Amino acid sequence: MSTKVTGGDAGTPRTERGDRALGPLERLLMWRPFSAVARTLIILALVFPLLFAGLFMWAMWDPTGSVPNTKLAVVNNDKGVDRGEGAGLEEFGADVVEGLTGRDYLDFDVVNNEDARKGLMTGKYLFTVTIPEDFSQNVVTVIDPEPKQANIMVNFNDYNGSNGAILTSGLVPQIQSEVRAEVAKTYAEEVLGGLNELGDGIRQAADGSKQLDDGVGQLKDGAGRLDDGAKQLNDGLYQLEDGTDQLADGARQIDEGVDKLTGMLIPLLENVQGGVSQLTPIVDTLRQFGLHAEADKLDGIVSQLDPGNPDNVVNDLNRLREGTGELYANLSNPEMPYRNGLNQLIDGSEQLVDGTGQLTDGTARLQDGANQLNDGAKQLNDGTSRLTDGTSQLVDGGGQLEDGINQLKDGSEELSTKLGEGADRAPEVKSMDKSSDQIAVPIIFDEANLHPTQVVVDPEDPTKKEPSSGFSVLGLIVINFLLMAVVSILLPHAIGRRHKASGAAGPVLSAWGTMLGINVALTALLGFVSITLGWRPENWFVIVAALLLIDIAGTTIFQFFRILFGRVIGAMFNIGFFALGLFVSSAVWPLSTLPAPLKFMNPLHPMSHARNLFVRSVDGIYDNTFWIAIVVLLVFTVLALGASILIYDARRKSLFIDDPNENERDRKKYEREIREGEEPLQSVFSR
Repeated sequence: MSTKVTGGDAGTPRTERGDRALGPLERLLMWRPFSAVARTLIILALVFPLLFAGLFMWAMWDPTGSVPNTKLAVVNNDKGVDRGEGAGLEEFGADVVEGLTGRDYLDFDVVNNEDARKGLMTGKYLFTVTIPEDFSQNVVTVIDPEPKQANIMVNFNDYNGSNGAILTSGLVPQIQSEVRAEVAKTYAEEVLGGLNELGDGIRQAADGSKQLDDGVGQLKDGAGRLDDGAKQLNDGLYQLEDGTDQLADGARQIDEGVDKLTGMLIPLLENVQGGVSQLTPIVDTLRQFGLHAEADKLDGIVSQLDPGNPDNVVNDLNRLREGTGELYANLSNPEMPYRNGLNQLIDGSEQLVDGTGQLTDGTARLQDGANQLNDGAKQLNDGTSRLTDGTSQLVDGGGQLEDGINQLKDGSEELSTKLGEGADRAPEVKSMDKSSDQIAVPIIFDEANLHPTQVVVDPEDPTKKEPSSGFSVLGLIVINFLLMAVVSILLPHAIGRRHKASGAAGPVLSAWGTMLGINVALTALLGFVSITLGWRPENWFVIVAALLLIDIAGTTIFQFFRILFGRVIGAMFNIGFFALGLFVSSAVWPLSTLPAPLKFMNPLHPMSHARNLFVRSVDGIYDNTFWIAIVVLLVFTVLALGASILIYDARRKSLFIDDPNENERDRKKYEREIREGEEPLQSVFSR
């Protein structure tokens, strides 16, 4: 029984078979954009979104707007530093963390090393900031003989988007600025704290200098009075010397008179003493006659003349003579104690006068020096006051000479002590050059990349770079998908002759196998290039299987679009489909930085899952994302391959419908359009 197919206008597909109209499924499978309107609409539907996305990403896209929604991680391993003297443990790393997490435009998570590394590998974090254990210890070495610059590690992963530098190039310097500001604040607190303590010491020293000034003033007054007294003493001593000379002359005259007197009396009295024994009976006789008063008087005279009495008159006269001689000798002989002492006293008085004069002069100079010291202390105090927001005014002291001398002593001790304490507390820079370098660049930011796309080959010239292991995600995902799209354009989407009895799967699978073989070879070539750049997957078996699945899925999907839309429109659609995947897969641009519409399309595009499968396979992370990617790619493969066979079968069968009423020219045109892209390989490469 023949099947009749009704004809129509040129360029209009047939909708009936003999006496039977085509069903909805048959019409759907046989549909192709023959008319100019249909082809234009398909091109606009594909090109307009891509054109919009391309223009937006090229000219208008500002990734910094996505910063608040971009996850970042900070790891604080800082152990702090014990400052001693009751200051406790200083943790400057915690200050840095607080400064980073306190910014509204930064979404930092505080995590440990393991979570940070895992989050960086899986794409949860765009980059991580790690503060080492010795951070605080190095920060406080700014005034040490060998200061050490604190360092912070910033880790990236180009597998999360090789163009992530577009965002990090502006964000990382901002974070570095925040960290440097925190550390500079710490340095300022260190220096100003030392200046405050120095100011306290200077204020106390100023108090001591004031007391010193007051004490010196009182000392000057006392020294003046002492000098006056010394002069009066010296004058009195000279008067004493003159009086002593006069007294010595009188003593000499007395001594001479006593010598003459005793020279006459003593012999006479000694003669009288010989008759004293004869007077003793007279005393007794007088007592017998009751003349007691007369007896007592006579007895007294007898006792004074008695040679046996040590206090008799003769002995007294001898002592008087000796005493006047000794008095004269003391008053006149320089070797005698009195005259010798007087002479020494006069000499000492003269030295005292000279000394008090020098003391007065020295005190005046000391007063001038104290005034200068006081003025200098005031100037130093004033300068310190301006630096440390003011000092107290100088206080007055009082008291007499003794108090002034005590204040002088106390003030001198306090001045020395407080200046010493202030100097001890003040920051002492022992290595000016190194400390200056550390203050100028307080933090060194070291950078590391788990999978760098490029590395700097010359530290002196950061513009000199060469590809590295991170190129693998571009080569084996981005470039690989582009090559698969090109292969689908160059090769036919079905290979084999048509027969009524032959099935549709053979030509489709033949073309699919050919394209897959070429794509696998190209993938192997890209893999070899990646290996030469340092690419080393965690497990070679897993990555080979993953790349094979990616090639299978890509080959199937691009073949499907060729079969569905034809050679020309299908080729354009494949290129557009690849371009869309380039934007949304996060292989080039980090997912967190994409505009909302493109971010929404990320899980819908097979390139996104191909990228996820590749990254997880390289790093050896077999989580839910890994298995979801496998399932999604398998589903895309099965659906696309099944749809390709069904569509090709429906269109193949339409060529074997007999219709004697059909215009031969229209039939050839229709058959040519149906066969477009379904040619043997030799015909493709021979043209």
